[in-house]
Amino acid sequence: MSATNDPFQFQFDLPPQPYPARELNEVIHKSAWRAAPRATSKREPGEIELIVIHATAGSSTGGAVSVMTEKRASFHWIVPGRKETAHGRFVWACAPESRAAWHVRNRCFHPEICGGAKRLNHRSLGIEIVNDQRGEPFSPWQIEATAEIIAYAMGKYPALRHVTSHARLDPARRTDPGPLFPWTEFVDRITENMKRETLSEPREFHRPR
Repeated sequence: MSATNDPFQFQFDLPPQPYPARELNEVIHKSAWRAAPRATSKREPGEIELIVIHATAGSSTGGAVSVMTEKRASFHWIVPGRKETAHGRFVWACAPESRAAWHVRNRCFHPEICGGAKRLNHRSLGIEIVNDQRGEPFSPWQIEATAEIIAYAMGKYPALRHVTSHARLDPARRTDPGPLFPWTEFVDRITENMKRETLSEPREFHRPR
């Protein structure tokens, strides 16, 4: 874990221990969900090992969803922006977790993540946070909601090990979620969830939907 505010260093590795299954306060985004079959791929065999944190570089959920409807990229969740009605209420589910979203280029990798493997979309889940990347601060609720997605995934995917930034995987082209993302606070929230919810007995595992 990086203690700096450098998005190229954002990485947190989860210890291999059991966590409880939990619900996620999510609502299906109908336009994104309809687009998902044409903007995602069938997953290659393997398990979910990685979650990648992105920022939209735009000001709205609708703008982010447009890249899915245009089949340019995709992701599993959107965390709404502070000016949107969904902010403070729920995250948007945009693609089935059972599908590989197009959120990291196939050639991208990092030697400390998934053993240096490429084609990380097939091993990962993608979270987009609505943020214009032009000096807009992330809201406390956005950080909490993103950490809640991590907690949900920790309880569902036993092989999940890494949480990282898009910038760390594609440093030549991407900087998101950017230096204003409070990574230390975010990791502290994940750690608090881990301490609170660690089980002393094995959890019940769930298959991706």
